[in-house]
Amino acid sequence: MREMVPPPRHRHAGGPPVDPRFRRRWAEARRAEGRRRLRVLVTLLCVMALLGGLLGLLHSPLMRVRNVIVEGNAHTPRARVLVAADLTGRPATLMIDAGSERQRLAVEALPWVANVSFATHWPWTVVITVKERAPVAVVDAAGGTDVVDETGRVLALTKTLEGFPALPVVDGALSAPPGDRILPAPPGDEVQLEELLATATAVPPALSQRHLQLAYVAGVGLEAHVGSAKALILLGDTSSMPTKLAVLEELVTTVGLGNYTEVDLTVPQRPALTPLSN
Repeated sequence: MREMVPPPRHRHAGGPPVDPRFRRRWAEARRAEGRRRLRVLVTLLCVMALLGGLLGLLHSPLMRVRNVIVEGNAHTPRARVLVAADLTGRPATLMIDAGSERQRLAVEALPWVANVSFATHWPWTVVITVKERAPVAVVDAAGGTDVVDETGRVLALTKTLEGFPALPVVDGALSAPPGDRILPAPPGDEVQLEELLATATAVPPALSQRHLQLAYVAGVGLEAHVGSAKALILLGDTSSMPTKLAVLEELVTTVGLGNYTEVDLTVPQRPALTPLSN
């Protein structure tokens, strides 16, 4: 019989011989690893190209803001919101830039605006939602008549209450431009003004509609008048103020103040009424 001759074995320099079958497997493994790395590289390049194209698209004129919806702006004109938000279209704002911190702060600087939010509805619409401040008083101030919120921020200048709900009138402040805060008129101070505004905020709507007027008198505290009645209403400090105002509302509604010169509500559980002298 013919003798079988084993396949030749290769030797590494200074090492044992290597079976050719193992060499083929190693070569195939290296080629497979190379193909895998090539696929990963091609995938990464495709992803980078896609992201680059998407980023370029987002910054292209095709993705500019085309529609703006403004909600909640009962007292703030839409045009003023758009100008403050820099969304007038000149130059066109990109969708990706809408709702920046700068735009939000600019809109919130408008007199009536308490806070604002931006929502992007791709591809071309931005929705601006405004939450406005609530007016609590009309300040009969030196230099003008201001509608203010509970913090004393001036929402509007007015000569009448037309267009506003009936609000209590507060004396003892200096007029300020819309968007600024009123200051106490001398000799009053900041604490007295804050007490006046806190009292105005607590006034029930039904009592406000009767043209309640509030003032602060040094050494006495808070005083009030209701409508054309001459009765002086002593409220004192701000303690138990909701109770004092509730008692005053009940007296105005059920008793009337026309026959009294003074109503002392500093202790609301024991109101003291001083009748007109005959």
